[in-house]
Amino acid sequence: MWYNVKKCRIGEYDMDGKQKNEKRVAVANFNIVFTDVNNEERPLLDCFDSIVMPALNSGIERQQGNNTYLLMNIEIKQDSAGEYLLTGLIVKSTVLERKSMFDENGNLIERDDVYPTAPFSTFIIYLKNHRMILVENQKGSPSLDSFRSTIRYIINAYVTKENHIREDQGLEQLPIPIISIVGIVPKGGMASALKEVEKVTVLTLKFYPLNGDGDIDLSGVMQGVTRDLRRKLGCDRGSVVYRSPKNLDAVISVVEESQGTVEPIIKARYPKRKGETTIRYDEIRERRTMWLPEGDRNSELSSMIQQGKEIDSINYISEENNKIYDRNKEKIAAHIKK
Repeated sequence: MWYNVKKCRIGEYDMDGKQKNEKRVAVANFNIVFTDVNNEERPLLDCFDSIVMPALNSGIERQQGNNTYLLMNIEIKQDSAGEYLLTGLIVKSTVLERKSMFDENGNLIERDDVYPTAPFSTFIIYLKNHRMILVENQKGSPSLDSFRSTIRYIINAYVTKENHIREDQGLEQLPIPIISIVGIVPKGGMASALKEVEKVTVLTLKFYPLNGDGDIDLSGVMQGVTRDLRRKLGCDRGSVVYRSPKNLDAVISVVEESQGTVEPIIKARYPKRKGETTIRYDEIRERRTMWLPEGDRNSELSSMIQQGKEIDSINYISEENNKIYDRNKEKIAAHIKK
């Protein structure tokens, strides 16, 4: 006798006995700095109403092969402490091909079917310190890499288009965005990545303009190299290379304490492997899962916001973060939907 057995997974349940859904989460530093004609750098929130919100709501789409990436449901929310957040969806509009399948008798048969699909991920940006989480809704949902590329494309395209219009009208140009959305390495992540390493041959720290994170220890130590010298040379970004560092504990500490304010790239040798292996931050950035209650979209979003606040790296706020946030709160609040 044959039975039709439906596969199921034992998950978590909320207090009402409803099963929760498990989602993959990436944690990152959503860093955007704008440079004007005088090479003065302005943080994200100073250009929030003049560039960021208009760009994200512009309807500009990014094409990559057969995939179209777009943003939807861009909104300003408040968490339980009354702090402002920017939330939205990144959607990947694509098609899936099915070339074969099993029939009802278990035979493999050829097909030629095409299905339109639109997997999405939810992003939540905590505007007080521009840390963010990206929650993937399903397999195939846009990743942090896709989000980074899409945000960079949309904001750059918006500024370019607006500046052409402004040039024709004799108006002041919008400042140019420098966009660096960098995954945050969790405590223990580097130690795990380097556990089997025989030797670190090269540690590269790629720097970019910071959005009010100047009192992170690493940023303070490297300020002369990263900010002052970078500005003097007229560079948007820079990097520092350390060859054959012998203190692995220090390498781990430097990367983890940077809190997404640098992009680390490590080259290392492993026992019984030929040549060098490159360890990029995408391989060690903070990934976790989140259990969400089944229900409407607002319930899910509220749970994401609250659980995000429980992540250590989301809660870091510098003095400069506070100053930037306080002077821009009114322009953020103006975008709350009535």
